[in-house]
Amino acid sequence: MIRKFRPVLLIILSLILLAACAPGAAKSDTELTDLNIQVRKRHKPEEPDPGGLIAVHIVDVGEGDAILIVQGGYAMLIDGGPAEMGAVVFAYLRAHGIDALEYVVATHPFEDHVGGLPYILRRINVRNVLLPMVYHDTPAYNAFLFAVEDSGADVAVPFAGHSFTLGDANITVLAPNPTDRWDNRANYSIVLRVEFGDTSFLLMGDAMREVEANLLDSTARLTADVLKVARHGASSATTSGFLDAVNPSIAVISAGESNSFLSQEVLRRLSGAGVHVFRTDINGSIVIKSDGTTLRVIVER
Repeated sequence: MIRKFRPVLLIILSLILLAACAPGAAKSDTELTDLNIQVRKRHKPEEPDPGGLIAVHIVDVGEGDAILIVQGGYAMLIDGGPAEMGAVVFAYLRAHGIDALEYVVATHPFEDHVGGLPYILRRINVRNVLLPMVYHDTPAYNAFLFAVEDSGADVAVPFAGHSFTLGDANITVLAPNPTDRWDNRANYSIVLRVEFGDTSFLLMGDAMREVEANLLDSTARLTADVLKVARHGASSATTSGFLDAVNPSIAVISAGESNSFLSQEVLRRLSGAGVHVFRTDINGSIVIKSDGTTLRVIVER
């Protein structure tokens, strides 16, 4: 049986193929400062953030990923959790006053990352959608692509060296490279480094040790104050060498209560490095705010 795609969807798939043939670009570099970290539990709804802050929300979607970033009145959503969490993420957006998204990023085509995005794309205005440079012929990913088409958003396929802004935050794509060829589609994850003032966040998607090795061999700036641990804390990522290079003060793990990925070895590695670890299976949704110098962590529980 030949699968029939609508014309715009064919354009989206063509963009993915073109991205795989595009040349690389130079990486950016910044300096970091020491940080003052404050942690507290959320006892009441947060007030809207002033323009001088960045807020990175790791939304509790169980076994999956959904990250909301807000800066200067602009918002970006990275992944949307599994399909059953689409309504939860949408409600979270509305509860935080988000009625439009400058960017939606699908880090890679697995259901626990893109399953919830169709629900969101059909209910909120989205300007740009960033797609991974790999296709996955599954009901979840095809539903996502059709929702992208219906949304009318502009579509792009980023790769290492690309950069863009969200308000005053600078965001650099560290992976994938256009020449990458991986057996596991998780390794095509869009890896982002977000800089705001003297603070930074490294968001790894589900990229595994092979991608970490490539990053260590690259000229990319890896140091970050906050690490979103890859692959829900699995032992297939967050190697000792990579953790040393990133040297985070804070690590966040998005995991379900019965997480089949989370590795005690990775937790010991993070603890041994003196990293403050926050987990959605324990802390619920996690918000990290920065004024460019100080990091403040707010946990749901």
